[in-house]
Amino acid sequence: MSGANALFGQVTHSVLAAEGSLEPINGNEPSIALDPISPNRAVVGVNTSTVMRTMDPALRNWSSVIVSPPQGFYGDPVIKFTDHGVVYLAHLAKNNEGKWPSFFDRIVFERSDDAGVTFTATDIGYHLGKMQDKPWFSMDEWKKSKGYGNVYLTWTEFDSYHSSNPQDSSRIWFARSVDGGRSFQTPVVISDRGGDAMDDDATAEGANVTVSPDGSLHAVWSRNDTIWYDCSTDFGKTWGKDQFVAEQFGGWNHENVKGTMRVNGMPFIESNAKGHLFVVYSGGACNKQTMGACKSRDVYLVCKFGAKGSFTVPATVNRPERGMDDATHRLDVNTPDFEMTEQYSPALVTSANKKRVFVAWQDRRRSVTGGFFDVYGAELVVEPWYRGKAGNLTWLKRCDNIRLSKTASVAPGDVVFMGDYIGLDWQKDIVLAYTGFDASRLYPVIQLAKLGVKPRLMGLRKIHGVNGVLEPGLTLMVPENVQEKSHTRSTVEKGRADEKILIWAEWPEVNNFTIEIKMGSQVVFSHVFENLLDSKVDFELPLSRFVPGPYEIVLRKKGRSVSFPINLK
Repeated sequence: MSGANALFGQVTHSVLAAEGSLEPINGNEPSIALDPISPNRAVVGVNTSTVMRTMDPALRNWSSVIVSPPQGFYGDPVIKFTDHGVVYLAHLAKNNEGKWPSFFDRIVFERSDDAGVTFTATDIGYHLGKMQDKPWFSMDEWKKSKGYGNVYLTWTEFDSYHSSNPQDSSRIWFARSVDGGRSFQTPVVISDRGGDAMDDDATAEGANVTVSPDGSLHAVWSRNDTIWYDCSTDFGKTWGKDQFVAEQFGGWNHENVKGTMRVNGMPFIESNAKGHLFVVYSGGACNKQTMGACKSRDVYLVCKFGAKGSFTVPATVNRPERGMDDATHRLDVNTPDFEMTEQYSPALVTSANKKRVFVAWQDRRRSVTGGFFDVYGAELVVEPWYRGKAGNLTWLKRCDNIRLSKTASVAPGDVVFMGDYIGLDWQKDIVLAYTGFDASRLYPVIQLAKLGVKPRLMGLRKIHGVNGVLEPGLTLMVPENVQEKSHTRSTVEKGRADEKILIWAEWPEVNNFTIEIKMGSQVVFSHVFENLLDSKVDFELPLSRFVPGPYEIVLRKKGRSVSFPINLK
């Protein structure tokens, strides 16, 4: 079960819901921002033409604003506060005269001077017959920079979306605003080489930009299983040659992530106050990913120390822990062990003073079946020539993984779009917004977390995560999947005999409990789980084991129980 608001230690959890409603918003792909002037003020943009606003430090009470610019609002929102409290919002267009995907004919950029109550829109990048996709933007927030206050925007252009014609391609565009987002100067292409137009690994996508203290611009994107970088030292007027950053094994399009329609590992870049560049992305653990030789998909970090430095070799951000490969409680002996350890879709943020860097990502380390995911994070502490405990020279000094999610969310199947990105911001505290799935309501919801940053010895401040199981919880889901017949949209549904029931159960500080499934008064399934790792279990059962009809699933421990009704089709 999920949806409760709770404060555990220094982590506050909630689910995004409109004012006066007990029902969470049906949405995905959130972007979240905190007001640096009034840190309790937060805004969230979601893929439903909606901006949510709050002054509640617990992130519980929200009011909604429907954003309806003349250019339309389809999705891919990116929302940020300036250091003067102005809200910027970028998103895809939805031209009423076109059809999907041709109505993505420009990038829309909006400005709000009243903390997200009203917005004024402009647009960039219209080229007749071409499709404009996924904007990201950054602001120059360095007060000593000659570009202070500028807005820098990047996106991908398709000649013809999802076209296999070799004459159609994709490219990275850049535009800047010197008047606070009210207008943008003539865009320029910054990618020296284009990609294909298939919206796949060979497509040039995921471009975003950061600004270093001297006002230089640094952009990254992915194409052809490679992370690329380019730089401008004249505030975006001209750009250099594309530079290789790292190989991205398996590409940015992460295929075959269990129970998920689409997952990507696009790169993100940030600069800290020293001008060090941090780039995170996700990809396969080796270059034989498609051959089944790899057992993990990981989150990676590369750094560049100073303007004249080169990028480091990639370092793995996610760290293994006890129980990641445990399959003790698998009940369906006909189901092979889940072979992949999945960590993917990172987001990156710096603290308000730009001295600290934090990364968050989706992570399936706690799921034996691979059908449930959490969000984990880590502060990235680097030193160019730090010597590790073993005496070896390294540069990633500390990367302690912490869990950010209250409980795991089920992956609902590949017919449900869960969004492509995580929302992340950091002022006094860190705020996180990500898409989970409500298995009782059967739709995606926006999960929120606020992470307290508390002082500790030597003036350092610790970022708190979630430890263990916080309260009794129970989730049951039959993921809804289809099998693609080809690269077209033609699909064929899987049969009931192939479907699995996914179950997650947890109870704080115990090593055993009982799960029952009942049809009326008859118990049709019962199992006592013993020697539990971390007070939780997840397992699969074949759907064909149960006749269609209404059931109740019950989690029991010490005379207490948690239960809810289910209907198995």
